[in-house]
Amino acid sequence: MNIHRFMIGMLILTCLAGLSCAGATQLRLTTSPDIPAAQGIAKVSTTDNGNTKIELVVEHLASPERVTSGTTVYIVWVRGNEEGAQPQSLGALRVGDNLKGSISTVTPLRSFDLYITAEPSQMSTVPTGKTLMNTTVAMK
Repeated sequence: MNIHRFMIGMLILTCLAGLSCAGATQLRLTTSPDIPAAQGIAKVSTTDNGNTKIELVVEHLASPERVTSGTTVYIVWVRGNEEGAQPQSLGALRVGDNLKGSISTVTPLRSFDLYITAEPSQMSTVPTGKTLMNTTVAMK
């Protein structure tokens, strides 16, 4: 499936899920050479209370143990752009047998790096793996 069809499909799914299609921003994630076929889109929008809602969808992402030995799960992280900011886990990104995965979450951060690592446990509190997919978010 080409990226154009993928992005249109993501927009339709997001609208059907009841999210506001106005004011949302779609960001394509950059992928590591370790996972060249993977594609990811993060749709970010502002919630009524000023938080940032993230709808992250990935495709063509192999299971974590095939990417990095000793890992069992992909974790989605955010790190604020201010100096000394620490990474915060947004949770596990489940990838099915069809190599597709998604996560919907909210963060109080407005400007941050969003990235995915392969980790040995869902309980990881700090990233230990290298960044496999990433983008930078800057909400107004």
